Amino acid sequence: MLILHGENIVQSRNRLKQVIDAAREQNKTVERAVSKNLTEAELEELLVGNDLFGTEKLIIIEELHSLPTSNRKKALISMLANSVDQDIVLWEKRALTATMLNKFPGARAEEFKTSSSLFKWLDLLGTDNTQQKLKYLQEAISSDGEYFCFLMLLRQIRMLIQAKDSGKVAGAPFVVNKVKAQARNFSLEQLLQIHQRLYTIDARQKTSRSPLTLFQELDLITLAL
Repeated sequence: MLILHGENIVQSRNRLKQVIDAAREQNKTVERAVSKNLTEAELEELLVGNDLFGTEKLIIIEELHSLPTSNRKKALISMLANSVDQDIVLWEKRALTATMLNKFPGARAEEFKTSSSLFKWLDLLGTDNTQQKLKYLQEAISSDGEYFCFLMLLRQIRMLIQAKDSGKVAGAPFVVNKVKAQARNFSLEQLLQIHQRLYTIDARQKTSRSPLTLFQELDLITLAL
């Protein structure tokens, strides 16, 4: 069993793709299941060895630890904990604690962390410290990748909009306080304009209609913020 977890979902997704590609090169059957739709009976069927033709398989289980606490979740974890010797990948969009990982003795875990430079860059948005903003952006792109930086910027702007609009922001108290303080540097109209700009950038990048790279787009929007 391999457990891929951590907040840097772009890197963990890329790693998952590598594992899947390697399995297919070995002519393995790849079977995927999203935990929120997975029943105990379906998981049991997935865990039953090779198929009728003797083909080995790779089983991908996604977001198991994002499920709310329930008997079904406990049962799924227990079944997988007893199958750590099988070719299984658990993909999680969050970092797992040591307690969570210890439920899968013998499994190999790879954590994909977010760099401190990325958070420093986001924290400086709305300030006049242009050199530092650009410095941390470049470091974050080198460590985390430009697309993950873009996703985190979009997430940050959405939280700032929530703080400015309703004052309600989800997260730990220190995160909420920090976001609310940062939101004072912007008007709601500014934040909505930035959000629209990010949406336009995303659409252009996905359709290859932008004359700029995503790195260049992030550079320009950082200067504007």
